[in-house]
Amino acid sequence: MCSAAGRARLARFIEWVAAQKQEVADLWLVLNGDVVDFLAETDDAGGFSAFNVDQAQAVRKLTRIAESCEDFFAALKKYVKTGAKLTVLLGNHDVELSLPAVRTEFLSRLGGGDVEFLYDNEAFSIGPVLIEHGNRYDDWNMVNHNQLREIRSRLSRREASRAFAAQPGSELVAQLMNPLKKKFAFVDLLKPETGAVVPILAVLNPTLWMKTAPALKRGVLAWHRGRFTEEGTPEQDDYVAGEVDSQHGQPVPDLPETLSKPFAEATALIADLPPASDEISFVDDVAIPALLEAFRRWRSSADLAFNINHEDGTYLEKAQILANRGFKVVIFGHTHHAKRIDLEGGAVYLNTGTWADLMRLPPSVYAGSQAEGAKALKEFLQRVKANDINAFRRQVATFARIDLDARRKLEHAGTYFFDADGKTSPISTQGVEARLL
Repeated sequence: MCSAAGRARLARFIEWVAAQKQEVADLWLVLNGDVVDFLAETDDAGGFSAFNVDQAQAVRKLTRIAESCEDFFAALKKYVKTGAKLTVLLGNHDVELSLPAVRTEFLSRLGGGDVEFLYDNEAFSIGPVLIEHGNRYDDWNMVNHNQLREIRSRLSRREASRAFAAQPGSELVAQLMNPLKKKFAFVDLLKPETGAVVPILAVLNPTLWMKTAPALKRGVLAWHRGRFTEEGTPEQDDYVAGEVDSQHGQPVPDLPETLSKPFAEATALIADLPPASDEISFVDDVAIPALLEAFRRWRSSADLAFNINHEDGTYLEKAQILANRGFKVVIFGHTHHAKRIDLEGGAVYLNTGTWADLMRLPPSVYAGSQAEGAKALKEFLQRVKANDINAFRRQVATFARIDLDARRKLEHAGTYFFDADGKTSPISTQGVEARLL
């Protein structure tokens, strides 16, 4: 997801942050989750997993990632040597980082120093500021930290560990997106991995969808069954009394619409399509109308994604709740879209966006007549077939900057662009759109 140019820019950004140490008394860099991407790395056998409970295999994945991102780790190590503080948060693509052996390997690559790693569903807070990845509020990507905690406990004692019920978004990546991206590389940029992308993946290869959908849905049910409130009580009565899963003897909860609707939409879209083979045509005239509808549904679900003053209610409502508890700045990541939105009570919500690449399809794919959309989509797929995906990759590198005084009172909070020339500027919707052209 992060190109070589993107990694180079990220390394330069960290060096720029380190240089601020000369100007401020107390410098603190927070990496807000998804620092590395275990989901994109193959297992030892060549396949993909939503989670690796085998620590040795996870360490080997991390080693490959670090070797391919040397400039990033070198810059981070230099930053730590300045004596400035570093905090790393867990996301939903780097869950294995929390495992004891993997965590040790990761921290060793930073060379010591004032480093903190928050991996147990704890948010980072300092004075009036709260920072967290944001996947905690996403039905597709909420990590089951209670089960993960048990696994870490067992592994720390070299006990055998049971399997981990990975979040549905990670299963979606491992079972559908990763096999597809070998031929349809652009699917790696359909972020975040929520139900909105499911119909697109189904149309791209109906056979693969029909093969993986039952197992994926069972995984969603198993994961959803394990959700509890912070007080340890079931979120739904169905967890206590309801239909019983005959295979596991446990209650089967009703899935929320965010989890159930994509399955129905995907199945409906491919109902009239011929089965796809391993040699699926990129420009099959039969599939184009269904794929166009899937793209337009995806776009409509995130129609204002690039508007910095609009956020999905899923996250904005939670940010307001946090602000109501006294935080003046609430910062999420996860969605890959930079934001700055004023909240009630004088607080502000920021989203740090992403350093991975973004994708911008031709506007006519999403708007205009069916004929125009179909033509634009067909041309797009032809270019993908020719491995011309770089024509659609864009970098909109962003970060949040918070200034606190000596008593940790808020002085400034904002989200900024960091461009290839090393210049920074406040984000704007026009600026995002210009960088996507």
